[in-house]
Amino acid sequence: MGINDEQPINDLTKVNLENETISDIKESEYSRGEHPNSLKNLKPFPKGVSGNPLGKPHKYTKLAESLSKLGSKKVIIEKWNGAKYERVKTDKTNRDVVLDTIWSKARSGDIKYVQLLAYLGCLD
Repeated sequence: MGINDEQPINDLTKVNLENETISDIKESEYSRGEHPNSLKNLKPFPKGVSGNPLGKPHKYTKLAESLSKLGSKKVIIEKWNGAKYERVKTDKTNRDVVLDTIWSKARSGDIKYVQLLAYLGCLD
């Protein structure tokens, strides 16, 4: 007898559930989503009210708050006077210095900063 000549072995892992019912409610009685257990917890929202009023929370809120605080700090510049560094207080904030740097790089011809300013509509 060869391998192909043997009679097929019954698959013992599959359970024959044709005549057995697990629950007292048959699946064929209800269409998808119409089962009483599916509808128990559903309550419609009133008109004009969203199910998620605050929306998805932002990912980097703490980082944004910290950067905003640092952006508002006044800048102290250290300048060399020939013998030592002197600290000079300015009226500019970190935010102002960053914006000045972007404009400075764009003026010097750095295409990335020119494109950034154009994209933001600052060159119109």
